[in-house]
Amino acid sequence: MHFFFNFSEDIPEQFHSSETHQPHSECSICGNTFGNRYYFIEKAFQKTHDKSEFQMTFEYAICERCKTDMMKSISKESMQHIQEFAAKMDGIPRFENSNEVQIDMNHLLNHCIASGTPVNELDEYHLVGIFKNGRLVQLPMLYGESFIEEYSELLSEETKGFFDDFFNNITLLPPTLAKILEDEKPRRPVLL
Repeated sequence: MHFFFNFSEDIPEQFHSSETHQPHSECSICGNTFGNRYYFIEKAFQKTHDKSEFQMTFEYAICERCKTDMMKSISKESMQHIQEFAAKMDGIPRFENSNEVQIDMNHLLNHCIASGTPVNELDEYHLVGIFKNGRLVQLPMLYGESFIEEYSELLSEETKGFFDDFFNNITLLPPTLAKILEDEKPRRPVLL
């Protein structure tokens, strides 16, 4: 993961809690406040059956400590595959300093970072961000379904089992979506 050391932006509303409509303030796993430590947010969206709109399928905010603990549960096989996959990705911009370029946040929040596909042409997507002190400290990343499918294929059965447990324990589905998805589980988190 490439951090932008001089990147610091207000938290876009897209990352606000769906329950409070305010920025997340505590870890979804341990319940501790974030303080001045890094934290990570992932939100997933899927188009409704009639394709008329997106509905959130899950969201979570996780502190740096819980994320580090979570990483220990990922198999070495999966970690190797993920690192190789990330090394091959051409679409992610890499700059040493965010002041070097003009950053179009609207574009980043509305296009798959891997394929460039606009969000309105996707059937599902995940939005991922890294934060500290109530600020977005790395470019936001939006991943479309082709990236999510490819990413899921990289995971070992052991890691898929871990993510299934994580998903079942951490995510809250909106009641209307829970009914629709009774037999259709949303994809696993991609934040690593």
